[in-house]
Amino acid sequence: MNIWITGGGSGIGRELALLYALEGHEVVISGRSEDKLKEVVEAAGKSQAVGQIKTLAFDVTNPGQAENVCDRLKLFFSHLDLVILNAGTCEYIQGQQLDVALFRRVMDTNLFGQINALNAALPLLRQAPERPLVAGICSLAAFIGFPRAEAYGASKAAARYFLHSVRTDFKDVMDVTVVNPGFVTTPMTAQNDFPMPFLMDASRAAQRIANALRNRPLEYNFPARLVFALRTAQLFKRLWYRMIGR
Repeated sequence: MNIWITGGGSGIGRELALLYALEGHEVVISGRSEDKLKEVVEAAGKSQAVGQIKTLAFDVTNPGQAENVCDRLKLFFSHLDLVILNAGTCEYIQGQQLDVALFRRVMDTNLFGQINALNAALPLLRQAPERPLVAGICSLAAFIGFPRAEAYGASKAAARYFLHSVRTDFKDVMDVTVVNPGFVTTPMTAQNDFPMPFLMDASRAAQRIANALRNRPLEYNFPARLVFALRTAQLFKRLWYRMIGR
């Protein structure tokens, strides 16, 4: 397969890139930091990956780069079989201050970043000899309101809705899978100063995602124990917001 992964310099994106390269696929990873992307390529070389990982620096928050990125992707691939929209960020509000600039930064990456990247990928997705797949990494945080996560949760909920709608309007082009992980050990979650139940390392999360994508589910939520807890919280919202969520 020809695979493009945004946010491929660290965390889940990095581990997915290494996993797919080991399986023999051709992978292009994007991110803001060229140095981090090169570290992933070096790690693939040390693991003697059968496939190749190539780098393509791309700031997903910059819509002006989308057309240029598409042209640069064409230097690597004639088509795309799998696109993983993984680039993401997280910032929490402080106290009871709703910093609009903070909300814009998070939305620019987590929602508009997916839109910009998908726009860049569409021409090559349309050229795929077999039906391609787009997987968007969202979050279980979209299921219910978490303290201080107004910006992050809202951005992931918006991205989740966006992807489900894309599935309808682009049904003649591609399949779409929404992936909602729980807490995963990444540089992003390293800033969290609260307990993270059922925390999973990034390599294990990547393996679970890759396994799920083979079946192209509409949505893949994990880990099951956290999914169950949040689904239960949805049934008892008053209790969650008054006591447990705090």
